[in-house]
Amino acid sequence: MSKKTSIAISTILVLTLGLTTIWSTTPKLFLTQVLILVLSFLVLLIFAKLDLKVLLSLSPILYVFSIVLLIATLFFGSSSRGATRWLGPIQTSEMVKPLLVLFYAYFLTHRSIKTLKDFIFFIILATIPAILVKSQPDLGTAIVLILTAVLMAAFSGMSSKVIVFALVSLTLVIPLAPKLLKPYQIDRIRTFIRPHEDLQGRGYNAAQAVIAIGSGGLIGKGVRLGTQSHLNFLPERHTDFIFASFAEEFGLVGVGILLTSYFYLIFVLLGATQAQKEKPYRLLFVGIIAVFLIQIIVNIGMNLGLLPVTGITLPLFSYGGSSLLSFMALLGITVNLLELNPKFKI
Repeated sequence: MSKKTSIAISTILVLTLGLTTIWSTTPKLFLTQVLILVLSFLVLLIFAKLDLKVLLSLSPILYVFSIVLLIATLFFGSSSRGATRWLGPIQTSEMVKPLLVLFYAYFLTHRSIKTLKDFIFFIILATIPAILVKSQPDLGTAIVLILTAVLMAAFSGMSSKVIVFALVSLTLVIPLAPKLLKPYQIDRIRTFIRPHEDLQGRGYNAAQAVIAIGSGGLIGKGVRLGTQSHLNFLPERHTDFIFASFAEEFGLVGVGILLTSYFYLIFVLLGATQAQKEKPYRLLFVGIIAVFLIQIIVNIGMNLGLLPVTGITLPLFSYGGSSLLSFMALLGITVNLLELNPKFKI
């Protein structure tokens, strides 16, 4: 079986399970998600056919465009629930993900991180969009962006001296983290540490998610039979906590199928990364894997109560146009990369 076929099977399965959950929990949004999915497939085809060398050469311009887009959002974006994340119909923090992955691959190819000066310069470049996204505020996506950049740098061939410096710097910065967070973000961390302290207030969302997942049992309650989601106990049941909605209705068996699909997708991408010899293309694979893996871990982790709650979608599964378009663009780049090794199979 070719890698493209493997990726297609995993992707279609995850999309189908996600659409089923959206149809079950919030049917009025189902048609909208289907229309966005059609558009996202067009985006995938476009990125799959673009010349990667040209795209990488244009990535510095795309980086500047991303920064301008994020700044414009802060000044001219629409606000909802205390956050300013939308510029018209676009959630800009989602749309810049594939553009930044392209730029980081380009930068790390043309300027290897061998000295502390190189590392600091790259971290500054990576921190600028992360800070702008955090200012929206969107801490979850900001973490995804900065971790993706760090992982791509780590796999670019950093010297051991730079790695030690990075680890020491991280150790020194961690105690300052509370001063960089907003009060509600600190509350989420406190709730994670003491989940039963305020079940009717700060801990309500996380507690309801865990109840929903546990109540699903082995085979689930069935489509449209989830009580936590349909009786509105579970908040954001089609976005941040869609995994809990899915687990309640499809149970451990359904969760196993979903996780297997994600695992297989990541497994195929890791195999393609090892087979790719050219540095910029290998780094693109690393960046794409990082974005998928970080969001999968963070979203499912917060649904299970293993990580603090943060507004972050489950890739290809949660409701949301910008998120779906962003991940399909990343998959389009993946298909493009696989065309470079058409004979490589699993």
